[in-house]
Amino acid sequence: MKKVAIYVCGEVSKKCTANGCLRTFNEKDDSFKRYQETGCQLVAFNNCNGCDGNPLESLQVKIEKLKKAGVEVLHLSTCIRGRCENYETFAKEFAKHFDVIGYTHGSAEGKKNNNININKEE
Repeated sequence: MKKVAIYVCGEVSKKCTANGCLRTFNEKDDSFKRYQETGCQLVAFNNCNGCDGNPLESLQVKIEKLKKAGVEVLHLSTCIRGRCENYETFAKEFAKHFDVIGYTHGSAEGKKNNNININKEE
């Protein structure tokens, strides 16, 4: 069973209930279909610092905590893919430590950014 984290947009999280991310996780739909046979456990749900500050600030601290939680796969939320200029940077930084799936729910193809899937760097 894979240990999974979801990383969401700090700005969107101010008004979002995370229903889309959590519904598709619980139903093993959209980006979480890959776990229908093997199963997965959500061990972390976190957000960036938002656009007001430096979204990359404290990222390494969060990565260390995610590693301690045993995260194997990190899903960047659909809101990050659609709104964030740091989408690729987040994906590359997280891929140094985890497999990265570049969305949570909705279409696998993004409207603004192409979907990124990266295996953990060895």
